[in-house]
Amino acid sequence: MLSSVLSAIIFLLLPFLFPSKPKPVKDYDKLLLVNEYKYKIYEVFSLIPLFFITGVICYVFYLLGNDVQEVYFRGREADFAIYPPASFWLAPGMCFGIGLLMPPMELLYRLMLKEEYPVYLEYTNRKYGFDGYRVVRFLGRGCLLAGIIVSVLGLGWYKEIKDGKIIIGDFGSLTPQAYTMQQIESVTHYKYKRNSKGEAVAEPHYKIRFSDGRVWDTSRNFHEVSQEKYDAIVAHLLSHTGLALERQETDAAAQ
Repeated sequence: MLSSVLSAIIFLLLPFLFPSKPKPVKDYDKLLLVNEYKYKIYEVFSLIPLFFITGVICYVFYLLGNDVQEVYFRGREADFAIYPPASFWLAPGMCFGIGLLMPPMELLYRLMLKEEYPVYLEYTNRKYGFDGYRVVRFLGRGCLLAGIIVSVLGLGWYKEIKDGKIIIGDFGSLTPQAYTMQQIESVTHYKYKRNSKGEAVAEPHYKIRFSDGRVWDTSRNFHEVSQEKYDAIVAHLLSHTGLALERQETDAAAQ
């Protein structure tokens, strides 16, 4: 509901942010009368190349992101390591897909419409009441910037256990935090976790608490880590800290 309201507000603001300034196109009304139906058809069927091109660009950057991650983390020795999953790179890939969509779509329209291309642009501007070219260019630059930011943050989003230390890199931080084994205060295993409705659902997980108040909650498992790997990590930590594993039935924290 909220997203629908925000989208409607943004759409209403577009004519004020990117006002359309009608251009003196020769015989515009005559050309529009002849070609308006054709332009409407183009608008409907433009969704096919739009989604296709966006998907291709997204997939290319998805593959590129995984290759960059492999090179970036290659050669790093660790007892255990948790890095972003392959699926993570679909997020920046989608940003780049939208950000780089305009050049191939513009080329496609120029090839189809040829000398009618300026008339078609004027048709869309007058139809929607704002300068579509400026809107798409602004959106594209924003998506490119978002893709770069998400990619950089993704490379800093990991956990490593090596040389008696636990290194945690949060998604929103470029500086990883390192902890010694002695800074682990407790390790607790839970069988259930309460969801947002307060219902207890079966979800075995661990909570590793550090002396500065940070909690590593393994139920927040976007990295696609198996329960078996978490079991091995916890066993490793307990063997190096001498702590006993605490067990509780239900984690009261809501998801």
